[in-house]
Amino acid sequence: MNRALIIDPEPTERDRLLGLVVEVWPETRASAAGSLAAAYGNLAHCMPGLLITDIYLPDGCGFELLETVGRDYPDSPRLVVTRHDDPPHILATLQRDVDGYLIKGQASQKTRDLLTALARGEPALSPQVTRAVLRHFSQNNGQKSISEIDPDAQAEDLGLTPREIEVLRLLAHGADRHQVGEALAIKPSTVAGYIKSLYLKLDVSTRAEMTIAAVKLGLVHLED
Repeated sequence: MNRALIIDPEPTERDRLLGLVVEVWPETRASAAGSLAAAYGNLAHCMPGLLITDIYLPDGCGFELLETVGRDYPDSPRLVVTRHDDPPHILATLQRDVDGYLIKGQASQKTRDLLTALARGEPALSPQVTRAVLRHFSQNNGQKSISEIDPDAQAEDLGLTPREIEVLRLLAHGADRHQVGEALAIKPSTVAGYIKSLYLKLDVSTRAEMTIAAVKLGLVHLED
């Protein structure tokens, strides 16, 4: 990660995130600003290797910035930082294929852990965000209710193995690949292989999409 750009209208939160990014990536040249115009000014000079933006900016919407960077710099990780943890905000964000969703006000150590997960190539999604997605689709599952879906039949139709379903359920409830490996007594590299297989069989490309697909198919349920 050579460069990072943080866009947040709250100076205290900007400084906090700036410090955490430098902790996780010590060699990174990180900069921060508080508006959409300032963000585009930075992009005109150099696209960062990492973008973190709030949704609501004083002169526009962070979604515009996410979409611009996603289109022009598809290899650059993009994260949202916000105080909103409700399903409408989360789902609207995840639909833009972001790499993480950070909640303002959570402990700095939790945010640092999520950024460290991103550095390992994992999505920076907290269990809190994952639970909100699961709860939403458990309550709004479309044509069939969860109780009417036969998970075994769904799994068989998709060619999922029992081990893949175990991995899927752990991932959907917020575990990273290292935690999945510990729970199932397998190597993280083996978990990575299962994740690739799940992406292929569920026809998804992100962990958020994988979780949503699994809930819709009745393979994963909300467990409080």
